[in-house]
Amino acid sequence: MLMSLLDKGKLAILLLGLWLPGWGASAGTLQQALQHGDIRCGVFPDDPGRSAIDNEGVWRGFYVDFCRATAAALFGDPKRVQYIEVDATTRFTSLQQRQADVVMYSSTWTLGREHRYQVAFPAIYLFDGQGLMVREQADIHELADLAGKTVCVTENTTTHRNLVNLLARERLDARILFSNGDSFFRGHCDAYSADRINLAINRAHRADNPARYRILPLTFTREPIGPMVRNDDAEWSRVIRAVVHALILADEKGITQAEVAALRGNSSDAEVRNLLGDSGDLGQQLGLPADWAYQAIRSVGNYSEIYRRHYGPDTAINVEPGLNQPWSRGGLLFAPLFQ
Repeated sequence: MLMSLLDKGKLAILLLGLWLPGWGASAGTLQQALQHGDIRCGVFPDDPGRSAIDNEGVWRGFYVDFCRATAAALFGDPKRVQYIEVDATTRFTSLQQRQADVVMYSSTWTLGREHRYQVAFPAIYLFDGQGLMVREQADIHELADLAGKTVCVTENTTTHRNLVNLLARERLDARILFSNGDSFFRGHCDAYSADRINLAINRAHRADNPARYRILPLTFTREPIGPMVRNDDAEWSRVIRAVVHALILADEKGITQAEVAALRGNSSDAEVRNLLGDSGDLGQQLGLPADWAYQAIRSVGNYSEIYRRHYGPDTAINVEPGLNQPWSRGGLLFAPLFQ
């Protein structure tokens, strides 16, 4: 029997849905977030500095501020975040299972992770490197002194693999123990290996007396750390990348949280005007309000303000920014042109 005109019409619509971008597909992450009115941001319940709940039940930390900046860019309100707790394993599965829209965590960007877990790293928001912490009185001053010693490291991390490679390359017979900084402070191992900011955070918040521990002056890996999203949503990936780079560009241009409101509509710098939504159509291109970057900066400040707030000299962590400052001040932070 010949196919009816109605059936032919249904078939045509089905074929269009299969071949035309966006037809027959579910809404992207950005559209879903705008519909339900918040973002689902994966964070690790950690020590103060990175991501932790304070005494008032409020999430705070370096990574938390990037969640808040994203919410401000979308909704003009940094509080519109649903925090999803993740750990070293569930940071990936929370994205795969669509429980989180973005994960703000100390995840190192590797090509293998992108393939293995089907994730994307839209930007880098922290440059770090792996190091070692020992007791102040320990006779460990360089890598060779690890011979015959026990080193604690967190399992299922690039840190673990880096340490294995280091010991093999240096032909050191140190023993690796899968554990965190708590085991080190309880005396279960002679050294603890992690990213250097991680080590400083552990020393500041978990040691009985931080002065009894020292971080060796060596860095034996590069750790480009960034937010993670699923790799099947280019639009959402661009949004996360744009938010991170907006805070970096604000830092380069000297735009602070306290001054951004006065600067809006009063800058002669064309790129600043594009950044703050006074000119251009970057917001429209991203699917965001025209003032998206202004709202992000107004809510959390520029990149250096975030860094100093959580890791700077006025905190117990007290780690110099080093590479984590704009290229114009000797760092590696570099934003694309806002044109």
